[in-house]
Amino acid sequence: MDTIGIIAEYNPFHNGHLYQINQVKTITGAKNIVIVMSGDFVQRGTPAWTDKYLRTEMALSQGADLVFELPAVFATSSAETFAHAGVSLLTSLGFVDGICFGSECSNLCLLHEIAAFLSNPPYSYEETIRNLTAKGFSYPAARQQALNSFFSNLYQEYPNLFSEPNNILALEYLKAIRKQNSPLQPILIPRAGSGYHNCSLNSSLASATAIRNAVKNFAALSQIVNAVPAEIFHLLETNKNRYPVSENNFSDLLYYRLLKSTANDLAIPDMTEEIFHRIQKILPSFKSYQDFLSNIKTKQYTYSRISRVLLRLLLDISILPEFPDPLEPPYVPYARLLGFRREKSFLLRQKTSIPIITKPADGIKNIQDFYSYLPENANYLYEKDIFCSNLYRQIQNNVTQCTRPNEYFCQPVIYP
Repeated sequence: MDTIGIIAEYNPFHNGHLYQINQVKTITGAKNIVIVMSGDFVQRGTPAWTDKYLRTEMALSQGADLVFELPAVFATSSAETFAHAGVSLLTSLGFVDGICFGSECSNLCLLHEIAAFLSNPPYSYEETIRNLTAKGFSYPAARQQALNSFFSNLYQEYPNLFSEPNNILALEYLKAIRKQNSPLQPILIPRAGSGYHNCSLNSSLASATAIRNAVKNFAALSQIVNAVPAEIFHLLETNKNRYPVSENNFSDLLYYRLLKSTANDLAIPDMTEEIFHRIQKILPSFKSYQDFLSNIKTKQYTYSRISRVLLRLLLDISILPEFPDPLEPPYVPYARLLGFRREKSFLLRQKTSIPIITKPADGIKNIQDFYSYLPENANYLYEKDIFCSNLYRQIQNNVTQCTRPNEYFCQPVIYP
């Protein structure tokens, strides 16, 4: 396989990410690595630790050849939607042969079997989830318990099969490939080093969570010198005015948005009447973004779900496109280029089934000129990307005194 795709956040890029890129090159002999990366807001419902352009430069410096942006509406969604959108974008490029992902489970055949089950689950499985959520279980907890009961024979060998975050994403990638009839060949790299939520820096393969927690300001950068590649550490040293950005930097904006909240916000994806009324009840005691988020969380609604609801309110993400029929236009109707290696620019001239956008100011025109029949929500998705990037840029500028141009004037990172 010549070209392999990876769906990532690189929030920030660390040794584990480099391990994945090197492993997939060794296993497949791939000549080209294409990254689909979250932009300035990420899947757990928070702003990225640093901006998408610095993270793009990180990826290119470590062996990535092209970096495309996963639209913000999808990048801030559930694992299922996040994976479906990433697979759609990679498939629509046309020149990507496979998709590489990490997993705590090293048994790809087993993951295929479970993904097939989840792609067309029996009524009894869905009924089990409904019964459990009615009893107060969160959806992820109910799903995990239902899967454990249907695959009880696997529990002894794989006790965390349905709870580890990379296993969950791996299953969603495989489901998306099946549902989209995608030709992408899956390549599984068993996760090495610390777990996703592990906050220890003792391992050279420390998690992104540990790195973000350690670097609350530039003075703490030395703590992660062994957790990131040397080139990444140098990029962080020379761009100290571009991080860290956190939820609390958006506290005033969130409070303002919540003050304006109305019953119309019940249409926000993942919002429920219970969450809406809890927001209204607790709002008078609002102190900060993170404090409010912790107070809203309940046993039934996970931290991640509440985080995504608040972020969608802040970003006014009121539409989440439905998964389309395979015969309809692509789920992700464009590919926004964030950066590329100069010697791999020929890949951008390949025939694709979606437009590749290199100049943000020309994005809407590129989309409209490409299609004879404009895909539903295409303009909405692109305009939301521009809005999200400009909002992030403004907060980043205020917090770190970084001065970056308006998104319409940004150009792709060209490396080297």
